[in-house]
Amino acid sequence: MVIFLAYIRKKLYLCVKFKVMETYIGLELCTAGTVEKMTAQGRCTISAGTLMILSPAFPMFEIQRSEDYRFVILQESIESILPVFAQNLPSANNLPAITPYMPLTDEQQTRFLQSVEQIREKEQQLRDLTHPVQQKIQTTIITLLRQAVLLEHAILFAGQLQHPKPLSRKRQIMMTFLLTLNAEYRQHRTVQYYADKQALTPRHFADIIKQESGYTPMEWINMITVNQAKNLLRQPDMQVKQVADELGFPEQFTFRKYFKTHTGMSPTEYQRI
Repeated sequence: MVIFLAYIRKKLYLCVKFKVMETYIGLELCTAGTVEKMTAQGRCTISAGTLMILSPAFPMFEIQRSEDYRFVILQESIESILPVFAQNLPSANNLPAITPYMPLTDEQQTRFLQSVEQIREKEQQLRDLTHPVQQKIQTTIITLLRQAVLLEHAILFAGQLQHPKPLSRKRQIMMTFLLTLNAEYRQHRTVQYYADKQALTPRHFADIIKQESGYTPMEWINMITVNQAKNLLRQPDMQVKQVADELGFPEQFTFRKYFKTHTGMSPTEYQRI
């Protein structure tokens, strides 16, 4: 977590203007089954016992999951967690050296699950409190517990920086594209824009991204947009118009057409699944 907050600090505060969805960072532990994801390092299969970073600075797009896939998530809002790490943020140049997932030992898994359970118990206690002072104190305790867990596991991921491998120029272009895309896909969904950001022609830029990831820039743009649209549509009481606004579409009709083109179903049909 310490590593990827550097980039978030610079780029991701632009997300605060979107009122519906708050920016969160956190951890997801696979406890059963498998899930296939696409990351900046390529396609990977996540199985039980693997811990993943959840952060806009580390794009991970789900391709498919097994029916028995189970997971446990611990998240905290960026506004709450950032001050804790502010004095220890390394350069964002270290981001490409981090693989956003790693297997945990049985002991580490148990510790993580126990910590999450403790936080859940505190959250339940909070629901039963009625006095404002008690509520405030309990909320602070919960926030501190979450921060402690995130810090503890940040140590594990930071260990990858001990022997970072040098990146090729093409890999640097690929990583920069994914980081920029994650921060700006709501406002910019053209290959031309991201090519210009790196002073490359669209064709040369597209060739590099395809070589490094197996996907074209436009496929990446569509993947992250559709992936986020699905996440929003899964939220209770989320209206299609809200999702369209959240993702920067000029009107609801345009979003509906875009979503159906890339998924084969309308947003409303997806919500019914």
